Amino acid sequence: MNPKPTFNYVQSVFTLNMFANLVSDKKAPDEQLQLELSLMLNAIFNDADVQSLMGQWQVVWGPVVGSYGSDANNPEKSIVSNALYVAYNAADNQYVVATSATNPISKYGWFVEDFDVRTMVPWVLALNEPQATNTLLPAAPRISNGSYLGLMHLLSMQSSTINGLQNAAPQTLVQFLTSTFAGSNAQTQLVVTGHSLGGAMSSVLGLYLAQTSKTWNPTNSVNVSSMPTAGASPGNKAFSDHHSKVMGMRTIRFWNKLDPVPHGWQPDLLELVPFLYYPFLKPGDLFKGLVGLVVEQSLQGTLPYPEGGFYTQLMPQVSPLPGQINVASAANPSAASVLQFLIDMGLDELLILLKVNKMLAALIIDGINLLVKEFLNQQTIDQFMDALRAKLAALPVDKEWIEKLFVVLESIVFEVENVFLFLIQLVYQHVTSYTYLMGTSAMHPLSQAIINNLVATNSLDESYTNIVDKQSNPQLIVQQMTPMIGSALLSLLTPAFLAKKGWDIL
Repeated sequence: MNPKPTFNYVQSVFTLNMFANLVSDKKAPDEQLQLELSLMLNAIFNDADVQSLMGQWQVVWGPVVGSYGSDANNPEKSIVSNALYVAYNAADNQYVVATSATNPISKYGWFVEDFDVRTMVPWVLALNEPQATNTLLPAAPRISNGSYLGLMHLLSMQSSTINGLQNAAPQTLVQFLTSTFAGSNAQTQLVVTGHSLGGAMSSVLGLYLAQTSKTWNPTNSVNVSSMPTAGASPGNKAFSDHHSKVMGMRTIRFWNKLDPVPHGWQPDLLELVPFLYYPFLKPGDLFKGLVGLVVEQSLQGTLPYPEGGFYTQLMPQVSPLPGQINVASAANPSAASVLQFLIDMGLDELLILLKVNKMLAALIIDGINLLVKEFLNQQTIDQFMDALRAKLAALPVDKEWIEKLFVVLESIVFEVENVFLFLIQLVYQHVTSYTYLMGTSAMHPLSQAIINNLVATNSLDESYTNIVDKQSNPQLIVQQMTPMIGSALLSLLTPAFLAKKGWDIL
């Protein structure tokens, strides 16, 4: 008889959902990424120390990765939009469907599946029931278009690895469930789980499977539940109420009270986000403007259907996990890290908005790039501004105009530093902290050692070295997501905003 695992069932499910992210931030053909994810999952699940922590699991369908929209523009360097697999624990007859979080470098994940909330889709269309009488009623349950598209992607994914056998006839998730459970009378637990984007998608996918279970499990022997973590609300209040009515206590939702993501897209929760880290971090105008954009997106989505209510979190009565501010990450960052963030978010476009001519803008960007290399990670923002003032003074331009430019740039740099600090704290609370809050941190060094061994034996390339560390490092994740955040920040710099800040004096 095998000894009882250290992790309880909830901890094991959470760990399985986090493993779905192991090929995030990679660029390669989908088939290669699937093989690499499969290699890592099998190596982890076959490890005796892992089994002592979470029991014996095996992959029985998948893993499958999918790239969509701009993520699939270059098939040789595809970016994972979604990943999905099914794991099975024979000892307890438990199945887990695990879907991935937002990939930090996935534009499709960010701008479509996460942020396409201005358009809503009736839930009955997701169920393929367009004939339902409540389809067009204003009070009907609706989900965001991003959640709808994400669900359609997950349902269309096909795997030719079934129950450990490769090159089998490809099956979608529902086809696999049908072949496994259509004639089964054995009482079985099936939980759908995911983190972040996967938190929203797992609750939607779990509800879909529960409502369509008669088509793939006519014997009604499978109990479908969902365990979303750190997910935003996928739909309006009518959808939240419908989800509670169908799933009831079969949904266990976990969220950190200091994590901004599960505050989305519910307007009254979003309005709390700028003040989550007060007084350690006081929001600047840029960050408040960024949150304002998010609130506007949410309100626009539900505006045509007021009877259905605002976006509302699922299981809204669930108490949050007791997150704590990471004081170290709220401290003053190095000038180099803030400046690199400013450059990556689109400094050239920013200077154009400030009406700096192209030649002078190029000189300024070159100067800042040189200072980043000189400063490395030692100097503060104040020291950088002193050095920048000296460089600007040497330019062959009117000195009074240069001084105005410096005042504007100084104000912008401090606003950008404020956003940078918020993002570092956000990523810590949204990614890093959950392994501690869920009590699964023992898996971190263990899974990393297993993957590093695969690298050492040339089974994986060196980019996977310390991958678990990399995927929980706030500074690295912020660096990866900067282009997406940058485009949103630049959109805030309207003439009215520039005038309000006094940045239009050039």
